[in-house]
Amino acid sequence: MVNTIRSNSEGSDSRNNIYIIRRKVLLYYVIVATVLAAIGTIMGLIQMFIFSGYVNTFNFGFFDHPFLQVYGFLIIFVSGVAAVLIPTFRGRTPSTGYLDFLFLLIMVLFQVFVVAATLISSSADVFMYAAFACLIAYSIRYIYLVWQGTGGARKIDIGDYFLVLSGLALLLSSIVFLHNFTSSSQMFTIPMIYMLLLGFVSSVIIGVMIKTSPSSPSVIRQLLIRGSMIFAFMAVLADLFIAVFAPPGYNYIIGILFLAEASLFSLAQLVLAVRSKGREGKIRLDSLLSMRIISFSRLSAAISYFWLIVGILLGIAYSVDANLYYFKIASIHSLGIGFIGSTIMGYAPLLLPGIISEKAPRVSITPISLYVLNLGAVFMVAAFALAAYGRQISEFFIAGGLFIVIGIIWYIVDIHLFIFNKKEDETVNFSDSW
Repeated sequence: MVNTIRSNSEGSDSRNNIYIIRRKVLLYYVIVATVLAAIGTIMGLIQMFIFSGYVNTFNFGFFDHPFLQVYGFLIIFVSGVAAVLIPTFRGRTPSTGYLDFLFLLIMVLFQVFVVAATLISSSADVFMYAAFACLIAYSIRYIYLVWQGTGGARKIDIGDYFLVLSGLALLLSSIVFLHNFTSSSQMFTIPMIYMLLLGFVSSVIIGVMIKTSPSSPSVIRQLLIRGSMIFAFMAVLADLFIAVFAPPGYNYIIGILFLAEASLFSLAQLVLAVRSKGREGKIRLDSLLSMRIISFSRLSAAISYFWLIVGILLGIAYSVDANLYYFKIASIHSLGIGFIGSTIMGYAPLLLPGIISEKAPRVSITPISLYVLNLGAVFMVAAFALAAYGRQISEFFIAGGLFIVIGIIWYIVDIHLFIFNKKEDETVNFSDSW
């Protein structure tokens, strides 16, 4: 009897220790990603003032807006959350530990090497190869964690394939990174943007959406999701091939494949929404100022699908006509702010409290930050789209930058206040009929 009690106690202590390590790892990933995103966002806002003519010049020194936003925030935040979240879908404890702090340091070193390459031009090649090595190492670790979280189960669902694809895309993006550095005049080409924002981040988002959506017996929906998965794999492989071997004139092919993936998945989610209509607990928007957390998540997802399609179409337009350069910038902001930003805002309040602390997700939320962020995205994307045709409306750039910054700050404050000041009676789970 004593041995049994001691065994149970030791098992409980072990689980608690794993939980503490897991929480520390993810907390540091989120903190580092948030800090880098804050720096990158402020830089972006300053660039909007410069582009609009309100500021003549500004010395950014070693800071680089796209590197901080993409490699600093998106990769660290999304991969950090995914590595902890994915195993929990199968009721497992994430295999995260102190080794993950090393890999977080590796991505910070990536930024340091990029900065060093900018400052010390004589040794730029050495530093960029070092940055490439960091990206390769981090990608392999991420693939290992995803494989641990999805493998070994009796039944592998379609969401698992998207999550595995995210790891493959991150690894292949490092090859595109090296190719662009050695052979291209610019780092963030359309294939690179597609590989990172659609191949990596979008695959994580779609995989999580599938796993957190209610099960549906609809044959049509299952066919649409399978079709989406096939186009996703084709797009990632085509992306690598075209990025390395084909001229820029073929970039539109990648966009068409990703557009097919996004369209089929959006239709699959529309089928789910239609089938849910009339059921008890259906999605409802009770108020524009306060709504159920699940309704908020689905609203943000619906908004994100719109930005996903718009972003890909803008990228295709730029691929067809390189004179429309600002369509490329509009595409990046449509995908990065509209699609990815809206999705993170919608799902983080539902998922983060449970995996970063012992607190359950909140029941309701005030979605004003989501509205403000998307209003900023509208102004920003419209401003760049008009600039492609020679019409520069300074007020659109400034309004877009300010609304995006305000929306992000509002959201960060709101979610942190909830995590650290939660009411004990708040609870929600994925078994709700929605």
